[in-house]
Amino acid sequence: MIKILVTIGPKSVDDASLLKFSKKSHLFRLNGSHGTLEWHRAAIISIRRACPDAFILMDIPGIKPRTNNTESISIKRGQEVVFGTPPMSEERLTIGLTKEIPKSKRYSNKFSVNDGQFEFDFVSSANSYVVGRSRSDFILLQKKGINLPNSIYDEIKQYEIYKEFLSKIADMDIDGLGLSFVQTGELVKKIRNIAPDLVLVAKIENSEGLRNCSDIVTHSDAIMIDRGDLAAEIGFGHLFNAINSISDQTKSHGKPLIMATENLSTMLDRGVPSKSEVMSIAHSASIGVDCIMLSEETATADTGQETVMWLENFLASCSRVNQPKSSRKICNNFPAIWQTLTNLEKIPVLLMTKSGYALFEYFSAVPDGNVFVVTNNKKLLKICSLYANKINIILKDFGDTPSEVLWNTIEDNRDQLFEENEQIAAVYVSKYVHTARANSITIFDRSDF
Repeated sequence: MIKILVTIGPKSVDDASLLKFSKKSHLFRLNGSHGTLEWHRAAIISIRRACPDAFILMDIPGIKPRTNNTESISIKRGQEVVFGTPPMSEERLTIGLTKEIPKSKRYSNKFSVNDGQFEFDFVSSANSYVVGRSRSDFILLQKKGINLPNSIYDEIKQYEIYKEFLSKIADMDIDGLGLSFVQTGELVKKIRNIAPDLVLVAKIENSEGLRNCSDIVTHSDAIMIDRGDLAAEIGFGHLFNAINSISDQTKSHGKPLIMATENLSTMLDRGVPSKSEVMSIAHSASIGVDCIMLSEETATADTGQETVMWLENFLASCSRVNQPKSSRKICNNFPAIWQTLTNLEKIPVLLMTKSGYALFEYFSAVPDGNVFVVTNNKKLLKICSLYANKINIILKDFGDTPSEVLWNTIEDNRDQLFEENEQIAAVYVSKYVHTARANSITIFDRSDF
């Protein structure tokens, strides 16, 4: 069943709330852009106390500029506003930014703040600021992001921001990192070098990330679609096709997929979602999403428990259709084993893998499959917790005699393995050359044991 990723914030960090959430989900997210490091440390301890086997994802503050206003600001329709650091002589309303504005070959004729919610007509820009004319009356709250379509973020600076933040949270007991505004797979590779044991969740949020989607998916452990920033960066009219494209790429690589941003935002103020939100979540299910992420719904709202309860009930009845539409050839180097598994849909699969590559290849071939995974790879266990698929974990050290381990594993777990079928297909992966090389597949019968 599709899982729920719960964002923890000031309204949900108390022990009673965490204990209730843990009965619905073991997946928790912390947003590094908000709160102090001390707050996050205390929150992690509280989460572990309520749910010892929780998967904790820390979103790293990215390179996107945010407004640095400490109080709410009233902005009028037609008012010109300067964002950034203008010359001293500037007399228009000026709002500082936490990061410098990104570079662009050409800015669009409009930009926005707060995930595209409030739009501005582009007036002018310089290296340190951008000027826009508001299209509406609104109240600008604190620390809201600004999105400039067609932006290209500086990956060198982005890496330095990530590296510095990682050094500050090295002592925190987390399981995964949310990487904002990832534009290339190379950035993910660099982060993996300094955080090899953490699950890397790349967030595709702008036109560059979308253009390099396949490369990013290849080097990531999981993908998150941040619909707010993505829509603000590429335009709302392109959002639907972009989401489908990212989903196709992710599932064709066999990776977990998380859908984020405003999934149930209307439930901040009322007891039921809008019809549009219901259809949106159903669409997410139809394209193979593994997790639905709740943000403000659980972090800052008093209605978080009710929202999670509604979503859990809805997902239980929501069909998940995740056959990839991508033309990617399954396991380019060694396709025979994986293609064979597509013809064994009714036979349980026992997958023995050390690195975990084999799990990705299996789900790229059989995206809706359920599988028994034999491994002792701790990181792989964390990745497995993000899949909506039913994954049964069998902890085992392979040792030096893999064939003997295989037989012993089946013998020790035969009641579970043959519970629903008289046969199982055992896949053993023994060689790793850039990808999973499955070189052994055997059909075992209950009578063999």
